[in-house]
Amino acid sequence: MDQQQRRVRYLRVSLTDRCNYRCTYCMPEEGIEHRHRDELLSLEEVVRLCAVFARWGVERVRLTGGEPTVRKGLVSLVTALRQLPTPKGKLEVVMTTNGERLEALAESLARAGLSGLTVSIDSMRPDRFRQITRRGALARVLAGIERARAVGLGTIKLNTVALRGFNDDELGEITEYAWTRDMVPRFIELMPMAAGRLFVPGELMPASEIRSAIATFAEVAELVPDEARGIAGLGPATYWRVPGGRFAGRRLGIIAAMTENFCNTCNRLRVSASGQLHACLARDEAGDLRGALRSGDPGALEERVRAVLGAKRERHGFALDGTGGPRKAMISIGG
Repeated sequence: MDQQQRRVRYLRVSLTDRCNYRCTYCMPEEGIEHRHRDELLSLEEVVRLCAVFARWGVERVRLTGGEPTVRKGLVSLVTALRQLPTPKGKLEVVMTTNGERLEALAESLARAGLSGLTVSIDSMRPDRFRQITRRGALARVLAGIERARAVGLGTIKLNTVALRGFNDDELGEITEYAWTRDMVPRFIELMPMAAGRLFVPGELMPASEIRSAIATFAEVAELVPDEARGIAGLGPATYWRVPGGRFAGRRLGIIAAMTENFCNTCNRLRVSASGQLHACLARDEAGDLRGALRSGDPGALEERVRAVLGAKRERHGFALDGTGGPRKAMISIGG
């Protein structure tokens, strides 16, 4: 593989385009057209695909969705992926989840070798939580987080989409919840996915305002940049540290796709549940890895990967008015 491909160290693999939530910034209210089962990668194909990427130097795979915990065979998949060799050892496997089924699965996932979790949680208030997820129960998610902590399920991060006028008054509360449990909170700027249909410009809370809000909560003048040593899977998030006071040394991440472009440091590829390889979350272009896997041609997969990476652009097209985003919804590729 060439130098550009060797820089890719992290692969995000979506296991399904289905979810037990219908989050307002992730899925249109009318839903999306789901792929037929035969169009999705089988779990065996996921393992084959990850094995190839591991040989090429990918060190870490993140399982996403939709919601990955609704895919049957998840625990067995984690077990199989953890056995795959990389140039530096065994493949690391982590997962992003909404946490709804985490309480029941946490112990099995820990035994299978899952080494980290990112849990999406956009409000600590049950009514707001249900409003934004359209059906979720906050209590189940919090119970799942506590169970994951109890069984030692690696590093746990919390992902929160910061929305002005919705949860901007909760950022301190969410941060404190994470910090008091030795978790890392991360805040995400709203992005104009689904051709901007789910984007409300006035709801975008820029990274600078997020930092200011957390600094005010932590009773410091400002946060300072942090190298995030010990936080695995660095990539789109930049990390910040509280320099003093009662939260001295605590860290948080910010994913600022809208106002602080990070495309030049991107080291990730995404594979959708149907086997489409995306070099960029923000664009619709993709390469068909499913067809390559099923073709029987041993060189087809590398050819498709090279083509996708060769067409990778220097920047995304997100604009602050909600234009410039891809046609695909977030749920169809994985957050």
